[in-house]
Amino acid sequence: MIDLTLPIDDVRFAVVDCETTGGTSGEHRIMEIGVCVVEDGMIVQRHSSLINPHQTIPDFIQLMTGITTAMVADAPEEDEALAPLTQIFADERTVFVAHNVGFDWKFVSASMQRIGEPLGDVAQLCTCKLSRRISSGLKRHDLGSVADHYGVNITERHRALGDAEATAQALLGMIEIARNEHEAQTLGDLIALQYAPRTKPGKETKARTLLEPYLRELPDEPGVYYFLGAKKNVLYVGKAKSLQRRVNSYFNAAPLHGRKVTRMIRYIKHITWETTGTELGAMLLESREIKTRRPSYNSAGTEYHAPTFLRLTNDTYPVLELVDRIVDDGSEYYGPFRSERMAERIMTMMVREHKLRTCDGPIRPHPDTKPCFQYHIKRCEAPCAALQTRADYLDAVQRAQEFLGNVERGAIGKLREQMEVHAEALDFERAATLRDGIREIERVTLHAGDRPLAVMETNVIIVIPTSDRYKTVEVFYLRAGRLRFQRVVGTRARLDVLYAAVNEIYFAPFEPQRFTDREIDELKIITSWLYQRREKATVVAIRDHQREVVHDLLAKAIRDCAPTVEDEVPSEYSQIPIFDESGPS
Repeated sequence: MIDLTLPIDDVRFAVVDCETTGGTSGEHRIMEIGVCVVEDGMIVQRHSSLINPHQTIPDFIQLMTGITTAMVADAPEEDEALAPLTQIFADERTVFVAHNVGFDWKFVSASMQRIGEPLGDVAQLCTCKLSRRISSGLKRHDLGSVADHYGVNITERHRALGDAEATAQALLGMIEIARNEHEAQTLGDLIALQYAPRTKPGKETKARTLLEPYLRELPDEPGVYYFLGAKKNVLYVGKAKSLQRRVNSYFNAAPLHGRKVTRMIRYIKHITWETTGTELGAMLLESREIKTRRPSYNSAGTEYHAPTFLRLTNDTYPVLELVDRIVDDGSEYYGPFRSERMAERIMTMMVREHKLRTCDGPIRPHPDTKPCFQYHIKRCEAPCAALQTRADYLDAVQRAQEFLGNVERGAIGKLREQMEVHAEALDFERAATLRDGIREIERVTLHAGDRPLAVMETNVIIVIPTSDRYKTVEVFYLRAGRLRFQRVVGTRARLDVLYAAVNEIYFAPFEPQRFTDREIDELKIITSWLYQRREKATVVAIRDHQREVVHDLLAKAIRDCAPTVEDEVPSEYSQIPIFDESGPS
């Protein structure tokens, strides 16, 4: 059984839709199946096939689906059409999803049992049930109504792949609501939410009356909100894309809350908030505030959890290893990776591809040294035994760095080629492993192109548009992987202050120090957000440019976000201070 504590970002959702010859799995058969595998907020794999049900398809089903008995007469048998499902559900992180999960699960389970490939104990998620609990204002929860509610266009209604794609896209919308409005963070939270009872109106209605003055003033902007008790003690800190909508959702007439949130609402006497320019700004501020204030009702996020990095050591013959800290030791660090498992996979690919040594500690090459097993299986050239020169070994190390850092000509391009080869050979398990490696490398890359992934070389400016109403952008400066500057600025404002910050941060002497927990946490938040929302941001890479060139690139990134009509645009700066461990910077 899948681990229910798995973070939502780490879950694979296999969204399934079946077109069948009737309504009971014992008597009827699947005549078409469609599957969309969702990971990291996108559909990464699709499978569809007609299936010969060896039954006559009733006229009303032929009319509804357009699938006729003649169409399926020469269709693949169950074992051929459903074979990819064995590989899809072989991954332990996979959840079975359908819009009426009981229906589709019974048919798929029965079919897999017949072909001798039972799926076993797989977690199930029903988008219909989930929609009933979180799709505010929606009266009907059939797939057509739900898809329309989430702005999804169904290209082929009542065909398996068309309905599966629509369900997958609607699921992504529901996951966002589950995160932002119902504090869902793990798979267990998401599964529990589909069965959660609605709280009856009661003391929450009184709470709304008491807090109405605050609720009326909440802006429709991103930010962080604070629920305070009678003595102004902080009960809870949360982030929101819209403070107005998110905070008001706690006090609806019949809100959907767990017992913990319901209990907390009774104690809320005051509400304060702080707006940020963007959702990313809200995520960063929320993380800082939770870890600083440690509110009693924030069950997660109060501690720093060290992510995983790859370190290329600063040895005479460097080695690759996994670490959870960054120190100024002359080594190159890559990441952060969201899981040790994925970092280990990528490290293994780099080591095997370039035959890097895996032995511990420094080596002293000598012809009398006996090479280890790695040499005999052709995974190392044995520099320890002087069978490979240091120059040749360092060339291999450089190729490994390029392999990881170069998007098209390096790891990602090579992995894509390998993935396509394995997919064509129907080796779906190996293809899925390679796809995971591609996405993990993309996740920790802040921008496209041939920039290296090394953390200490991550010198970038990120420009993200804020609300169209204000015609502003939020800028984030990262120097050597550290967030050093963050501000909201009008797209037509004077940029002197931003230029001065560029000069101070990127062109003044810089002495790297040990990364603090907070700096690593901020880097993790930023890389994760950019992976999910990279189409919303412009990233300016600071390479070997002169400062005037960087000024021009920054100005262009900001001006490209400017409105096309003459609107009133604020010209002042709104600063969001960045602090280190000792105080303001």
